[in-house]
Amino acid sequence: MDRWQQYLFEEHPEAELRAWARRLKLFRFFRAFGGHANDGDSLDVAYAYQTPEQLTSFMALLGITLFKFERKPPQAEPGVSYRGEVFAKFPSLIAGTEWLEQPAHCEIMGIAAFVWCSADSIKISVGDRYTVSEKNVQNAEKIETLLNGVTLERIDPPLDTKNYICPRHYPDYFS
Repeated sequence: MDRWQQYLFEEHPEAELRAWARRLKLFRFFRAFGGHANDGDSLDVAYAYQTPEQLTSFMALLGITLFKFERKPPQAEPGVSYRGEVFAKFPSLIAGTEWLEQPAHCEIMGIAAFVWCSADSIKISVGDRYTVSEKNVQNAEKIETLLNGVTLERIDPPLDTKNYICPRHYPDYFS
C-alpha cells in the first residue's frame, strides 16, 4: 500500500468507502487535505448557479432563508489586522451578491450541514467536526432525496482532487 492509500484508508477501510460510494448518488466522500489546512473529512455535493435568483430558489428548496443586508455592511479591509472578536463581527457575504450573508452552519431537513457559496457555486457539506460516520452517510442520503429534483448543474467532484471519492478519480468504486 502506497503512502496515499495509507492516508486515504486511515480512518475508513477501502471496503467501507466503496460501499458509501455506491450508496450515495450525489454526495462525495472527501478525505481532508490534512496537515496545516485545519480541514476535516466530509461528504460534499456542489452545484453551479448563474443568478442570485437561482441561488435564492435553491436555498429555499433546502429550507434556508438567506439574510440580505439593506446596504453593504462593514467588511474587513485587506492588509489591516483585527483582534479576533472584532474580525468575528464582520459578516461573511456571498461574493457577487448585494449583500447576501453566507448560510454557513445551518440545518437542512433538521440535519446539521455547512453550506458555503462562491460567486457561482454552492457546496453543501455533511460530517462531524473532522470525521464522517455512518450516521453522516444516512443523513446525506436523506438530503439527497430533497436534491433529486434540482435542475442546477452539479459539479462532480466539488473540487477536482483525488481527495474526493468520485467517478473521475475512482471509477471502479462506482461500477
